[in-house]
Amino acid sequence: MSNTEKLIRKTENHFNYPINRAIISGRILADLNDSPKVFSTKENFIHACLAYTDPKHEQIVKELKESIQTILADVKSNELFEVTNAYKHVSTKDLIEVLNAISEKHYFSGGNFENGLDELMLKIAEVESYDSVLDPTSGYKGAWLKLLKENSEQKITIQEIEKEFIALAYLNAKVTGANNFEIYQGDVLADPKYVVDGKLELFDKVITFPPISMKLNKEAMDKNKFNRFRFGKVGMRADYAFISNAIASLKDKGKAVIAVADGPLFQSGSTGKIRQNLISDDLIEAVISLPDHMFITAGVPINLLVINKDKHNFKGKIQFINGNQTNWFKHDRFVNALTSTGINEITKIYNEKIEKDGISTIINNDDYKDTLNVKKYILPTEITIDDQQYHINKENLQKGNRVSLDQLVEIKRGFNVTQRNETAAGKYLAIKVVDINDKKINRDKLSHINIPTNPSRYLLKKNDLLLSTRGTLGKVAMINEDNTNMVASANLVALRAISDNINMKWLMYYLSSPMGKFEISQATSGTAISTISPSDLRNIQIPVISKADQDQAVEQFEQNKIKLDQRLKELQKQYLENEDKLYDSWQMNQILTK
Repeated sequence: MSNTEKLIRKTENHFNYPINRAIISGRILADLNDSPKVFSTKENFIHACLAYTDPKHEQIVKELKESIQTILADVKSNELFEVTNAYKHVSTKDLIEVLNAISEKHYFSGGNFENGLDELMLKIAEVESYDSVLDPTSGYKGAWLKLLKENSEQKITIQEIEKEFIALAYLNAKVTGANNFEIYQGDVLADPKYVVDGKLELFDKVITFPPISMKLNKEAMDKNKFNRFRFGKVGMRADYAFISNAIASLKDKGKAVIAVADGPLFQSGSTGKIRQNLISDDLIEAVISLPDHMFITAGVPINLLVINKDKHNFKGKIQFINGNQTNWFKHDRFVNALTSTGINEITKIYNEKIEKDGISTIINNDDYKDTLNVKKYILPTEITIDDQQYHINKENLQKGNRVSLDQLVEIKRGFNVTQRNETAAGKYLAIKVVDINDKKINRDKLSHINIPTNPSRYLLKKNDLLLSTRGTLGKVAMINEDNTNMVASANLVALRAISDNINMKWLMYYLSSPMGKFEISQATSGTAISTISPSDLRNIQIPVISKADQDQAVEQFEQNKIKLDQRLKELQKQYLENEDKLYDSWQMNQILTK
């Protein structure tokens, strides 16, 4: 255990978090003011804290000092003296590390884990010493702090909505010796503070990790200060509000590196329109996918969206990089962390615009497929399906004769079953994902429901094929009877043949095969819950095989399956009989009877 780790543990045994934070913050202020490190009374300690001034950040310092004074008001002088005396040989830099560590545990219920994301974002941003840098959702530490530690003269501006985080961010910045930084408190979507002469200040680089899927502040959007949200109407979630704000904060040749979850890369509706406008304006240079569980508080995968207003020789193109590669990250206690190899390899591939099977590809903007999801453009070289690993022959896959699913079937959405619809006297039976196992529907478990309007649009017909598209993906089952009163639930779709060239049983077997599961995995999106969007479902590729060959394949398979099932049943019987002979040697049947 390092000295810092020992100090963290010792600190946590002193007081609760607010008091520990106040004591350490006060001691840091005293150090910054060159006050003595040993205090004989509580009054001396408070006086040393209050003596610190910073005219440039007067309001932040004022609120920090008031907070320290208020929190320590009821702490006994001898108890305070004992703690401050324990810190007398501890450097200011070690103290700020302790403060960050206990803050991490307090606010995020976890430890202080380095995952390599900050370093990668800085390398991708290619920050020069003379660049101005903005983080409009800074937290109390991040890439901006790493940059200040490397160059205390870097011109950095940050904004953070939480007052307590602002105080911690200020202390972090000051301990690096930085003086060329601005720090603001407030909601950046509603009221960006980095304003000069009534105009939004612009920066060479924006490096930020905004909150994931935060509910949108509609008032901020309606005000639209500085016309920042000009790429389209932002939906219920604020992801593209933060992205639009970052773009609006860039200089004419600026670059932004923004950490986002999967959702903003594939969601349709208004989000899809904004994404298309960014493509049309040629602002997206790269998308880099990273592993999930890079944070204790968020298990969703993270991506880096690289916005570049000056793409030089790369105009009209987008690079996709799959950073989720063996040896590029490691599992470190509770999180996945990028290794130095991973950071360097990703940076090299990005800088040199390298294309490599299973890792990186470059497309023209015209080849954009309504999604920025990396795996829609990069085919893996290997895949594991049902615990079996398969190598993917990309050449054979691409030269095969295939058609999209929507050329063969109509895709019908299921009914949204709620508790309000479910009733024992319900006229209809709802099939849920959980009711499907091994290509069969458990009729005994189906819920009775009522459908208030237009129930006929949901009723299933003979030869309809059910496919689960949310949660547990890829479950399939056939409807084998006419005139049913059954409907699919909202997490299922019904596939109904519109072509004479498809045998629906053959399609069922294909979708449940390793090949079909591979196609489904490539179509999958989602953060917390896996889903297949309607557009991705329509584009699932199906091999072109004559209807006669499909019919023959299904008939031959099912006839052989009946014979093999019977042989298997006989072998299982013989296996049990063989066991019974062994058990007879100790006369088990006289004690235990079936």
